[in-house]
Amino acid sequence: MLKQLFILLFISINAASYAQQISLNGTWQFRTDQYRQGEEQRWYASQHNTTGWDSLRVPGNWDLENEYADYAGTAWYRTAFTTRQEWKDQRVRLYFESVYNDATVWLNGQKITENHLGFLPFWVDIQEELVAEGENVLVVEADNVFKRGAIWNWGGIRRPVWLEITPMVRLERQHITAVPNLQNGTATVDIELKVSNAASQPQEVDYQISIVREGQAVYKVSSEIPLEIRANSESTKSISFQLEENQVALWHFNHPELYTTKLELLQKEEVIHQLTDRFGIRKVEVDGYQFKLNGETIRTVGFNLVAEDRTTGNTLPLWRIKEDVDLMKSLGANMARLSHLPLPKPFLDYLDERGIMVFEEVSLWGKDAMVDPDHPTPKQWLARMIETKYNHPSIIGWSIGNEIGFLDANPKAMEYVAGAIQQAKQLDPTRLAIYVSHSADKQLKDPVEFSDLIMFNNYGNWENRVKKANELHPGKPIFMAEYGKELNSENPDQASINAQEMLNDYRGKEYMLGASLWTFNDYRSFWKSNPTWTTPPSQNRVWGIVNTFRQPKQPFYTFKKEYAPIRDLAVDANGSEATITIAPRNKLDIPAYPLRGYRLVWAAYDEHDQITEGGFIDLPEITPGSNSRTFPVDWSTKPSSVRTEVHLLDPQDYSVLDTVVYFQSPTAANILSVHTASTKARVVFDPVPNATTYTLRYTSPDGKIKESRPTINHFIEVDSLKAFTEYQFQLLSTNAAGESAPSEVVTTRTDEDELPPVIWATVPADQAFFVGYTVDPQDYLYEVAYGTQPGHYSNTIALRNVGVLKIPNLENGQTYYYRMRLRKQWGFASEWSHEVAITPDGNLAPEEPQVYGMLQQDSTLILNYRPVPKSTGYQVRLTHQETGEEKVVPINAARLFFSSVVLPTGWPPQKVIVALRSKNQYGSSGWVKVPLMNEVNR
Repeated sequence: MLKQLFILLFISINAASYAQQISLNGTWQFRTDQYRQGEEQRWYASQHNTTGWDSLRVPGNWDLENEYADYAGTAWYRTAFTTRQEWKDQRVRLYFESVYNDATVWLNGQKITENHLGFLPFWVDIQEELVAEGENVLVVEADNVFKRGAIWNWGGIRRPVWLEITPMVRLERQHITAVPNLQNGTATVDIELKVSNAASQPQEVDYQISIVREGQAVYKVSSEIPLEIRANSESTKSISFQLEENQVALWHFNHPELYTTKLELLQKEEVIHQLTDRFGIRKVEVDGYQFKLNGETIRTVGFNLVAEDRTTGNTLPLWRIKEDVDLMKSLGANMARLSHLPLPKPFLDYLDERGIMVFEEVSLWGKDAMVDPDHPTPKQWLARMIETKYNHPSIIGWSIGNEIGFLDANPKAMEYVAGAIQQAKQLDPTRLAIYVSHSADKQLKDPVEFSDLIMFNNYGNWENRVKKANELHPGKPIFMAEYGKELNSENPDQASINAQEMLNDYRGKEYMLGASLWTFNDYRSFWKSNPTWTTPPSQNRVWGIVNTFRQPKQPFYTFKKEYAPIRDLAVDANGSEATITIAPRNKLDIPAYPLRGYRLVWAAYDEHDQITEGGFIDLPEITPGSNSRTFPVDWSTKPSSVRTEVHLLDPQDYSVLDTVVYFQSPTAANILSVHTASTKARVVFDPVPNATTYTLRYTSPDGKIKESRPTINHFIEVDSLKAFTEYQFQLLSTNAAGESAPSEVVTTRTDEDELPPVIWATVPADQAFFVGYTVDPQDYLYEVAYGTQPGHYSNTIALRNVGVLKIPNLENGQTYYYRMRLRKQWGFASEWSHEVAITPDGNLAPEEPQVYGMLQQDSTLILNYRPVPKSTGYQVRLTHQETGEEKVVPINAARLFFSSVVLPTGWPPQKVIVALRSKNQYGSSGWVKVPLMNEVNR
């Protein structure tokens, strides 16, 4: 008998009498099938002997395990669950949110379904195949050979799996279409519901629908006559109604207003099933060369995102989703194709909540046999994508493919694109239907003619290429779905992308409506091309402005300025007075849109990063093409202040542009270790507050003093040293106020050693941690020594994994200490790296946030704090000192530095105690009191 490997968790019970959702996540048995023997040897059979099988977490990617890091092919998963008595006469559905890419599923030795759309969910009813009472054996064969372009083909059951237990007649979905009348302020809402009946007899059902916004019902409707659903069939029903002006709040990228609709199915006046979805009311249209949101012309910016990292693969835990979206929002992103690959529901949910307009895409790319109007897979892909993602207001259009338009590579491209665009419009006439072209400037006859706008990819000669595309295809606006030039660097300090040069080539042109950079993040790949497009040996493809660990590179800061909704934020400080000047964007700038609900925030900080003074201004509406605006502020800087920051906050509290005025130079950084080779040295140090760059000063025996160039990294490497020579090293920290005193001198001699890898990041995980490091083509393997005491390493592993490795089988909450070295291909070992401490964090609540302080004006509070790694949100607790009454305000973001809170009516600010805590799926941190400015130095 197969050992049951997990405990079934009831994670959602809509109503105890009618619906259950049971998680099948957990530890499954696992085995690769390199020679594809599994089906022939009946590995799917219930009684198959699984001795020697490995075990893996679901959801997960096998590529995250050291043993399977590069495995491409077939692998098998196996688990068991027990039939329950209450499932009798119920409908039992097995639901997979994503298995990459080709999946075959067996239950109790019987094949029950296949799926070949690995980025989309699939499901199957299994009540007929269940064991009446007892254990059911579930087996999944997954194959990750299929891949798209330069993106890594992460394998496995990568998203959650669950059972849905419902009555035999149930709701399948509701499609909500909400269109505003921009003239009178009302909105029409159409809801199409689908009901299915798996019983052998017809069923009569009623329905009722509630529309809720901000906790208040704005509309309710019920069926007047019952719906009759034939046996073993489906039926649809359409309902249409109007919301009045006072019930309508439009969805906008800066004001993403959402409604919730609860659809209930009833029999004999009892609810038997329900669905809850969210939607937004908004209108997107292309009007000549103008792109309009809710009737207003906007010019937008964004990023392409490869939804993965090297420590979670593409399983996309909620904290990864939220951190990525928050980072992009802080960079001004509001529209993008976003991803070549369809995104899961939690990702789209958060885009709905935070406001980035996106196009979901059928991932055809380049020379592709599926670029054929008669091929069934793209049709299935598009249909299921629209079916499952229809209600998300962040989705403004459907893309039917990318860079497939050259007719010599895909001779049926014209026919395919024409048919796919038509299919998209038939399935969803309310959204844009587009194709992404890299050939619109090369071909007069190009599939882009069928697209609602020209989505264009461009990697050089930017201005001339968009001009040519416009000449060949006049009358359609152009959005740069991808733009860039060449790979940058894994080294954040050495990465370089000329954002201004590229964007200036697009600005000032009536037909250009926006641009989206390739890419936001580095991603795993083995793509090889010309030298400036070939992936480094670490397998980290370095297009991003953040690396795979989301550490900002130099271009991160230049894109923040170029993507900001204003051209400049200038500060002129003179003693106790200061003025802040905002220069709006030009009308044909990119980006360009009206600013409503923005704030200016300024705060002075002491050496402990506590706010000593500050304030904020609610800005008036600022429109592109208007004159600069100047705002005087109080600026009586206290002697303890080391810097003042000025931030432009958008309506969701993202700091989309900032500037810093320093009053004191930083302290010197502490040198952790110095590593030497024959002609090189690397100095590793701890960064210090208020430093923006670091410089290494080194002296040779002949007395010559040299300095390295400044860096933003946590290490400095110098070369061209003399072999077997003694050097003295000192570190200098710098900001705009000046240079620190030098650190203490460290004297070291160059030698015959090799330098250890640079450790870019150490990332905690569930019962494990990951190490990210540099890779040289001449490296042979990498060794990690680790233990639970500093300087004492009870375990050592050696691996040939490149870029990232995993240290597994650890204890959550226990701190581990490790060091690392490499062996070159000729066998010589490098020095050991400095020691790093890390604590595995699986199933643990997040850390407490570090609070910098709070600004207050009337009844509005603005909290300033450091985001907590892997948090999924925060809570603010307000306590009335006199009455003891408490209010808890949620903050639905992972990576904000400021959060605004409005006090309840009648609560005087001087009588309120404010506390903050962080949250994740496992719990909450302790509460941290938020001090007022006048409490900082008490």
